[in-house]
Amino acid sequence: MYSIFTSMKVFSDPWVGHPGLNRRGMHTKRVKAAMAVARFRRAQTVRVRDADEQHLLDHGFVAIPGFLPQDEFAALKAEAHASAEAADRATPLPEKPEVWGFGDADRHEWGFDRFDGSTLNRFIAPGPIAAAFPRNTRFKRLARLVTGKAMRAKRNWLYQTVNGDETEIHDIQREFHRDTFFNAMKYWFFIDPVREEDGPFVYVPGSHHLTDARIAWEQAKADAAVEARLQEDRKGMTGSFRIEEGELADLGLPPPRTFPVPENTLIVANVFGFHRRGDAVPGTRRLSLYGNHRPQPFLPFGS
Repeated sequence: MYSIFTSMKVFSDPWVGHPGLNRRGMHTKRVKAAMAVARFRRAQTVRVRDADEQHLLDHGFVAIPGFLPQDEFAALKAEAHASAEAADRATPLPEKPEVWGFGDADRHEWGFDRFDGSTLNRFIAPGPIAAAFPRNTRFKRLARLVTGKAMRAKRNWLYQTVNGDETEIHDIQREFHRDTFFNAMKYWFFIDPVREEDGPFVYVPGSHHLTDARIAWEQAKADAAVEARLQEDRKGMTGSFRIEEGELADLGLPPPRTFPVPENTLIVANVFGFHRRGDAVPGTRRLSLYGNHRPQPFLPFGS
């Protein structure tokens, strides 16, 4: 039963996916409780002080171009490219997989490769300049605004995305989804410009708000996941619920926004909101610093 009071989200878990408890609305109760805890933690740790921070709270995301001073960014960019090139020399890009969903991590001295369908994710250990990025004061405030807790610097990578061919193997990260049942944060600090053909980030503004329509949607998805567990359908037991773009308007949500951005742009997103990886031309790449911040949802004290 302990798992109910943790970040556990998958319905293959015997308690999170418990049919009787979910018939009594356990999933939506977990969602509501986690949201209340996040608000309580945020009130302890941070107050909005500028337009970017207010935008993040109101809309669930913020994109900030020119985030670092130009001299700091130039040093970071040079280090990031050197790290990516060193990883390429040590380990040529692997061949495409032939598996659905998320592949296993293939670990190396410099980090690891992992496929999402046909899309390669190359996670490279950051150099000293990149490793210092999460200590940026402005960035730390944005992370706290989403979750009410400080982000651990170790949850950060230099991240190269190599877009695959959707006609061969589907990348489920290109489907609209929310990551988990509580407020969690991801960020991308783009080292190079991101063009439309590079698979830019896509987010549905305001979809992080817990409206009555969203609560009903969450319950329906939980019901379907419980049924999948009863039918032993492992794909259906995921806790990262998917939504079709055509369903967004039924929840009172606006059209999605796509974010082709210049270099030196920071994107921070509350990934309880709906988002996806954008459509891309096969073989194109994105290079960014990346991290995720997913603290335990029911711990009441901020930090």
